[in-house]
Amino acid sequence: MLMTLRRELAAKNNRDVIAEVRDTRVKQSRHEFKQELLLDRIDASATTLLGDVDSLRADEVVPELTPIPWHGGEPGGPRVLFVTSNGSGMGHLSRCLAIASEAERAGCRTAVLTLSTAYEVVRKWGYPVMYHPSSAASPWTLPTWNRSFARYLQRRISTDRPDIIVFDGTAVYRGVTQVARRLEIPLIWLRRGMWKEGVTRVQYDRPFDVADFVIVPGEVTGEAPHDQNQVSYVGPVSQASQLEILNNEAAKRALGLDKDKQYALIQVGSAQLDGQSAVSASIECLNALNSELTPVVLVSPVADREPEIPGAVVVHGRYPLAPYLKAFEFAVCSAGYNSVHENLAVGLPAVYVPNTDAVTDDQTARAELVAESGLGLVACSVSELNIEMSNMVSLDRRTALIAALAARQVVDGSNATIMELLQIMDETRIESLHPDGTNDDAIDS
Repeated sequence: MLMTLRRELAAKNNRDVIAEVRDTRVKQSRHEFKQELLLDRIDASATTLLGDVDSLRADEVVPELTPIPWHGGEPGGPRVLFVTSNGSGMGHLSRCLAIASEAERAGCRTAVLTLSTAYEVVRKWGYPVMYHPSSAASPWTLPTWNRSFARYLQRRISTDRPDIIVFDGTAVYRGVTQVARRLEIPLIWLRRGMWKEGVTRVQYDRPFDVADFVIVPGEVTGEAPHDQNQVSYVGPVSQASQLEILNNEAAKRALGLDKDKQYALIQVGSAQLDGQSAVSASIECLNALNSELTPVVLVSPVADREPEIPGAVVVHGRYPLAPYLKAFEFAVCSAGYNSVHENLAVGLPAVYVPNTDAVTDDQTARAELVAESGLGLVACSVSELNIEMSNMVSLDRRTALIAALAARQVVDGSNATIMELLQIMDETRIESLHPDGTNDDAIDS
């Protein structure tokens, strides 16, 4: 069998032709999608032939298949499948859910497949997200996991196919690209901006090797810098613009806080300042100011217990958090994409403490952009935290920030993203690619 596979590989794997096509991909228009698919399917089949042997050993990795839980929209509406990586938090999931909500308003049926262990939190919220273990959560090698995930995805969607696949993560998995191109399903990479300098940027620099289209959500004041051709740029994407935001009293009641007290939110995750936990530093600083504000630490909603944290009230986290943010006078939080844009959308002033351990996310650049725009404060050391916390406790400074946040006029990018997706579906639907109703050149799955 192996010799047969190698012969098939040798016959199909014309790498010079594929490389030339890839080099010119960014110069091609959407209307050349069919021609690209034909060549990409050759590439996909060639690179998967030898991996088939390994995948036979990985069947036990694949979760039991159940019908795709399509959600919302209109009966018979376009189907949008979101796929997210595991990530270090809930950013990928939250961004996809924000766009999914907007898609459903436009009549689309949506589904989310995630590798994040936070899937149970989202299910409890009410969205029937699907889960597949990430490579880190399995005992298998990365090549074996890749093949397993590809086989799972193909089995999952070959009989209940979406009209489009949207992937949110810092690196598009090989199996996602291969399956999408085998089945002629447009693949969109929803790629967060603000990448660190010096990190691996192979896919970033050549995005059309792994996806057919790229959409970049904006940052803080609007669209991200337009640094690539044939990439679509939209405004910042956040769930906060789509959710009911509770007022101060209702939010406190929901969190179990005293309605007659004032609170500051501490949500800096694992960030460090001068080798010290940013959580501890924030609590110590606020309590040393002798203000009437009580620090509240929200424990991650995926945590299985609530730790005791001296000097602060500990509350088990909520998802999504945006509806409860008005319970607080201000926040001290990390500068991750979701945290920043939820605060901006709700109008909550904050001191941002960048988590410099994030792999690709340049939280320092994002925090500095917020500060330069007059929409928040930034602290990268304990001494800076002491200064900015003192500024934030000052009612005059806090009031000025609240006014600046209220004057911010940035359109949420979820609607623009859906307009892009609908246009892509219209231009690349299977009827357009095969007007005679046939698809003889598709690869058997």
